Amino acid sequence: MNPSQATPLEQQAAIVAAGAAARVLLSALPKSDSDLHISEKADGSLVSDADMASQNVIQEHLASAGLPVLSEEAAAPDYDARKDWARFWLVDPLDGTESFLRSRSGFAVNIALCDETGPIFGVVADPLANRMYLGGVGVPVQVAPLDGSTVRQVHPSPIQRPYRLVTSWMEEAKLTDLVPPHIDPADVVARPISGALKFCLLATGDAEIHARTGPYMEWDCASGDAILRGMNIDVVDLNGERLQYNSPSLRVTGLRCSRV
Repeated sequence: MNPSQATPLEQQAAIVAAGAAARVLLSALPKSDSDLHISEKADGSLVSDADMASQNVIQEHLASAGLPVLSEEAAAPDYDARKDWARFWLVDPLDGTESFLRSRSGFAVNIALCDETGPIFGVVADPLANRMYLGGVGVPVQVAPLDGSTVRQVHPSPIQRPYRLVTSWMEEAKLTDLVPPHIDPADVVARPISGALKFCLLATGDAEIHARTGPYMEWDCASGDAILRGMNIDVVDLNGERLQYNSPSLRVTGLRCSRV
């Protein structure tokens, strides 16, 4: 059976929510260290008032679709309570908190609609660039400004060599461990990029490969995964298996995706 697609209502809810949350983040950009209340979560990552403000706006706009929401900034239900969800949202209200706190490019808003097959529609909003990337099953990759006033389809640049690989700033693996098995590492150049925008570079044709060996949470990669589905690109684990979502831990350990 073919994967299901997002309805027009679901697509619109995600687009409006991502744009509204991105505008909230722009208005909350810190001008000094004292502008935001910042705390450290149990896993050592940072959270600020802006994360929660973005979360509240997203929750408000997604409510129209009537689906449950899994978010980085909200307590996840026990696995037994969510394992049979047929359809749900997977959300990161502020992907790249450290970049946000330094007012530098790399932070984003990630919203993905998932069903039992995985992410089927995704939006990644890049506030500083006034741009949203969207796409999914049956939906070609598109870009729009944060207000959603115009939407245009993306026609990716041709594949070029050396192949451009984007990965995490904290990636410690050697290039040979990041490159897909069918590609010669000598044909690859790597550079670090923050957050879900790595997936978007593949979608626009500004990179050929995204890979990382370090841990992710599902909300870090679901929206980018969905967008690449619009290009028939699979996001796989380091064993080559397609990523699974709504897992007991909600964790992803390593991934690769390539348009080569």
